[in-house]
Amino acid sequence: MNVFTLAVRNVRKSFKDYGIYFLTVALGVAIFYVFNSIASQSVMMEIDKQLYDSLKGISTVMDMLSFLVAAIFGFLILYANAFILRRRKNELGLYTILGMSKIKISAVLTCETLLVGVISLAAGLALGVCLSQGMALVTAKLLGVSVVRFAFVFSGDAMAKSIRCFAIAFLIVILFSVVNLNTRKLLDLLYADKKNAQLLKLPLWVSAAVFMVSVSSIATAYYLVLNTGLVNFFTGSATAAFCGSIVLGTAGTFMFFFSLSGFLLKLISKLNGIYFKRLNMFTLKQLNRKIHTAWVSMSFVCLMLFMAISAISVGSSLAAAIRAYRADELTTSIAVSYTTTYLGIVFLISCAVVLTIAQLSEASDNHTRYRLLSKLGADHKALAGSVFQQVSIYFAAPLMLAVIHSVVGIKAMSIFAEALGSRNIFAMSLTSGGAIVLIYGGYFLVTYFNAKKIALR
Repeated sequence: MNVFTLAVRNVRKSFKDYGIYFLTVALGVAIFYVFNSIASQSVMMEIDKQLYDSLKGISTVMDMLSFLVAAIFGFLILYANAFILRRRKNELGLYTILGMSKIKISAVLTCETLLVGVISLAAGLALGVCLSQGMALVTAKLLGVSVVRFAFVFSGDAMAKSIRCFAIAFLIVILFSVVNLNTRKLLDLLYADKKNAQLLKLPLWVSAAVFMVSVSSIATAYYLVLNTGLVNFFTGSATAAFCGSIVLGTAGTFMFFFSLSGFLLKLISKLNGIYFKRLNMFTLKQLNRKIHTAWVSMSFVCLMLFMAISAISVGSSLAAAIRAYRADELTTSIAVSYTTTYLGIVFLISCAVVLTIAQLSEASDNHTRYRLLSKLGADHKALAGSVFQQVSIYFAAPLMLAVIHSVVGIKAMSIFAEALGSRNIFAMSLTSGGAIVLIYGGYFLVTYFNAKKIALR
């Protein structure tokens, strides 16, 4: 069997593993294409030279921003690929036992990466072209011009940028995969799924103390940002208070998730009516183990969700405030609106991908435990319910704290925007709510169904 045939067979066999990889790349390419095709959308509008120059200026801003976005998606692709490699180390070890050289295994991995990359890139570009037609209508509304005729908009420049950036990401992934494979010993490949993370166990009173300090830090950060306000931000005391709120809020978020498993989950374990019901004991043990090892990533996800929700909610209103304050700042206001929306969606996808891969890895590690529970008499419904509870709590915990952070941040920003003559920002929060339902909720459903298949297969 030649290398390409084996790669095609492996992709078909492991499609459930490549599913999240495919979804992330396709969405990333689509969003990248849409926001880099803004300059090409002028063919549908009746605009003068000044507005055309404004579109060109916005396109330049998107070009500069796209370097950051490409780096973020490159990290996500690498992160997703690392999960796939971890899932398949046992398979790769068996290839070695059967006599296949590491050079040939590396060639198979390279073909698989290129195959999935080409398919997802093509799907992402097709989706991006479709979405960009609607983006042209949004741009026309922001510019205050009419659409003279509907024309199919295709941006060759945006397509070239998308292919170039994601091709570089795939080359890095291939290099990482080959290096990772060639530096692993056979035993590491065969028994990769048998290694357990070391847990840091703290006394209950220590976890409770850290939890109380985290709540106090977050509450102090809220007080500082709401009482200082952003209207007088450039005064010395207000700037210091605002920076202090950022430091306290960030530190409080990390301490909250650090103490979550040691305090709240242990507290629930004392409630016998809940703890010993169905598989709650097993579910809480798994959550406790996971949060012990993933509190840093959960903290980062919470802060990124906060930035995503705030960016999408605040961006359009802040743009309107700029236009109300200075009517000639059309380019600046639209650039602000696009930039915040662009980054907000990218951060939202990033958070969802990190959580998804973490849960799929957990489901893979727990497969043996679920099989043992099944042998002990647990039915399929109870096991599926345990998976659902774990995925739900893991997705909901950072989101709930991020929403609370966002309410405070949006309240502070609304005072600033209203001072410039803008409407209430909370009305714009419906937009961020829709984005969360579509993107974050979509990744949650994909995660649950895939985690259930992996854990209960």
